[in-house]
Amino acid sequence: MRVRNLVFLTILISLMVLFFSGCIEEHSSDVQAIEADAVIYIENYEFHPYSATITPGDTVIWVNNDSVAFIIKGNLVGGDSFQSPTLRKGDTFTYVFEDAGSYKYELMTHPWTKGGFIVVE
Repeated sequence: MRVRNLVFLTILISLMVLFFSGCIEEHSSDVQAIEADAVIYIENYEFHPYSATITPGDTVIWVNNDSVAFIIKGNLVGGDSFQSPTLRKGDTFTYVFEDAGSYKYELMTHPWTKGGFIVVE
């Protein structure tokens, strides 16, 4: 009876290890450096930071840390506009702001979320 319990326990532990092995998220050890004048993270359907002030020619990068895919759309009040491709978790979008002014941007795929602002001085 004791051997039977030991075999059962070994099988049970082995099955649990196999079952939960797919639940662990693998992380890449290759960390890419982000070179930008401002970095904006998307987390919990929000932009962090909400706004940024930069100068003409500066680069802004958005990083999607959410599990949901997003498209960012922005425009200069009365001027140029920009739009990202679909950003899945971990994807980034980079834009160089050439013209001074106030830019408003939002999550086009989730318009009920708060947008952000970039001020180019």
